Amino acid sequence: MAGKNSVEVVINGKIYQLAGSESESYMHEVASYLNQKILDFQKETMGYNKLDDSIKALLLEVNICDDLFKERKRSRDIQQARDDAERESYAAKHDLVNMQMKLETTLRELENTQKKLAELEAKQAAQDARDRALASTKK
Repeated sequence: MAGKNSVEVVINGKIYQLAGSESESYMHEVASYLNQKILDFQKETMGYNKLDDSIKALLLEVNICDDLFKERKRSRDIQQARDDAERESYAAKHDLVNMQMKLETTLRELENTQKKLAELEAKQAAQDARDRALASTKK
């Protein structure tokens, strides 16, 4: 089991002690994310500083949930695209194997046909030689 890390972070101007199995840099990254969300609210929400702390917290929680849901959807979409790409890749590999098998069959047929042609040409050459020999003996 990983040891616990403890780190002091500043969130919304207050110092907090965070502890967890994650790295210190990760916990600073989380605190930085929260600070950025709070800054965004302060800029975007008229009278943010006059709102009750529980309303501020609720706005922050809803916004973070929204980020989470968007990331989950993005992750599902990426997974779906990956699955689709894997299926297409599998189908393409399957088609490639089928084409290779057809090519091998066609090459074997071509080889057999070439052998038959060579045999027929040899027979024809022999027949032509016999015919010439027969014709020269008749003269």
